[in-house]
Amino acid sequence: MISSLAVEFGALRLACSPKIITATRNLPARGTKPLPRHLWDMADMEEKTGGRYTHKPLRINRLGGRDPETGRKVNQHIGGGVKFDYFMIDFHRRGPTAQGSTYDERVLEVRRDANRTCHIALCAGMQGKRWILATENMKAGDIISTSGHLSENPVIGVEGNAYPIGSLAAGTVINSIERYPTMDSETFVKAAGTSATIVRHQGDYTVIKLPHKHEFSLHRECMATVGRLSHADIDSKIFGSAQMHRRFGYKMSSGLFHKKDGYFGRKVRALPPVRQLDTPPQAPPPFQRFTLTKTDLSGLHGHAKVHNLIPSGYSTRDYPE
Repeated sequence: MISSLAVEFGALRLACSPKIITATRNLPARGTKPLPRHLWDMADMEEKTGGRYTHKPLRINRLGGRDPETGRKVNQHIGGGVKFDYFMIDFHRRGPTAQGSTYDERVLEVRRDANRTCHIALCAGMQGKRWILATENMKAGDIISTSGHLSENPVIGVEGNAYPIGSLAAGTVINSIERYPTMDSETFVKAAGTSATIVRHQGDYTVIKLPHKHEFSLHRECMATVGRLSHADIDSKIFGSAQMHRRFGYKMSSGLFHKKDGYFGRKVRALPPVRQLDTPPQAPPPFQRFTLTKTDLSGLHGHAKVHNLIPSGYSTRDYPE
């Protein structure tokens, strides 16, 4: 019966939890993708902003590494920390598609963001104000432009400006790259001091090399910002004490000895081939909530079904008087 339910619902999910039953302690098996980082309650931000973008600082709930639905501790090294303001970042810069026309903005302020590693910049244009990720040479007073035109000849990009990756010349350093040419897609390269490089153009796709040297083939219409992200010296900065780590929301480890297993150490592997991202992934199936009886959990039906007390040590044989 369990197998039939799993086939019907696609995957067995309990209590509206986003995790599939895979291993003990509600954690995935080794070698799988990393856990999602539960830092901010996005549902609380959606409620306070009404689903609209705002450049004003927000006070939203910090999850501290707990799942927003079940409340279970998922990220073991994320703590509470000081309640910093949250700034919404506009990762999708869109401009006019006509040749020669751009959407210009002026940089009003470049400041440090306690919730991100790189600096952020407040820009103002005809459509209002917004926060974007600042490049290493961006400063207040600069004029940045955004163009959505796909040019036939390669364009030498200007740092801070945004173009479709299909218009930029090979070798251009870019950041904040859209995964798909849609407004709701994720973006690559958002950490401080990182950047990607355009390798070559292949028809309707452009091959880029990410900081970890993996290559991806994206649509030419995907937008990206030219330049390297700011605050590259963040790795050389030293926290004064363990209390300073806690102030920024980093929960310290126990300090106990952990025996090493086969997952530690450097592994030299060949880079994977170029991965082409052509269509966005489909939405996951809706969560299903149901209850199974002890009979269903036993997995025994029909002639194989036995009394519930037999696994506890009871026997069905007749005892002598």
